[in-house]
Amino acid sequence: MRIGIIRGDLPAPISLGDLETVSQFNPPTEPRGQVLYITRPTTAEIEGVLANPTSGAGATIEGSDIVGSFPITISGSNDDLKVRRTSSGAYTTVLITQAVYASLTTLLAAVNAALVGTGITARPGTGSGSRVALESDTKGVTSVLGVDSTAGGSVANTPLGFGASAIARTMPAASAFITASNPVAGTLDVSTATINGVGASTNSNALTLIPATRKTTANVADAIAPQIVETAVALDSYMVGMISEYRNAGFNPDSRRGLTSGAAISVVADDGSTAFAAGLPVLSTADLHTPSTGILTITGTGLGGFDNKETSVRVVGPNIDKLLEQRAIEAAGGSVSATSIVIPAALIPGATLTTTKARVKVRQRVSAAVVMT
Repeated sequence: MRIGIIRGDLPAPISLGDLETVSQFNPPTEPRGQVLYITRPTTAEIEGVLANPTSGAGATIEGSDIVGSFPITISGSNDDLKVRRTSSGAYTTVLITQAVYASLTTLLAAVNAALVGTGITARPGTGSGSRVALESDTKGVTSVLGVDSTAGGSVANTPLGFGASAIARTMPAASAFITASNPVAGTLDVSTATINGVGASTNSNALTLIPATRKTTANVADAIAPQIVETAVALDSYMVGMISEYRNAGFNPDSRRGLTSGAAISVVADDGSTAFAAGLPVLSTADLHTPSTGILTITGTGLGGFDNKETSVRVVGPNIDKLLEQRAIEAAGGSVSATSIVIPAALIPGATLTTTKARVKVRQRVSAAVVMT
């Protein structure tokens, strides 16, 4: 799940103190502590993410697919590339070594050799096919990159797929990412599509031009709405703890200051946009003798499947009263998932149709009892 602050009037950060602490760290089952303070994202935080020298992003110009043009011949008539890292002023002319290039890899190596000292790097584009991308080595919201037109002398534009016109690219303001993904009193949406779609004109869809392996988009999402591992403790907080309180419409951060009541946070799934949901385990069916004689197959939602194995099934009838822990079910050859529990016949001797009931418990959350059919 991801949690984002949707109010702009909180007098202080909110604390999520009922999640795992570092002292509880148990490598097989728990994250390394999740207790944290959450505030609305600031432009400085987003600028810091974008300006990171390793995982940040610079203004990028990406050419069209030139895969069908190889081998590409660079000669005296198309070896001039004119670039700049400012929004105005003179371009710097670099000369690509004249040769025949059989692949994008060899062409990029030649372009990078020509760009030495300009503060610009050539790399493969993120679009389909074979594309040349130029990226400013200056990362962040101040990053600017330009390529002159072919009429202005940048004749290498043609073999590189940049077209005939001059191109200018910048980076969107940090505030644009916040406004798009977490507006005050708006809808939290830190999905990849939303963050990558930020920008217009010379910086439209800026982060789509940055390799996904760099994780720039993911880091922006984390700065706006931190991700919480959905352990049993975190789910408890969502349902009855601090996360539940902060997302309650009746929450008031400070009524003495005349602040109105309203949810302080929005909680979405890991995809960044789908509303997060968690509740009591719900049983749809308890089918005895399915898929074969004596086996009980329970279907529903929220039935478990967590690494900490805290699901149990109570089976009660005229000839049986058993509490089956998840580990015992699995050790006997059964299975437990979020939507299905299969209990081997050997664990439930005496279970009968219409007279025996099953109830599922996930930690302290208990389902309604369902009659076996």
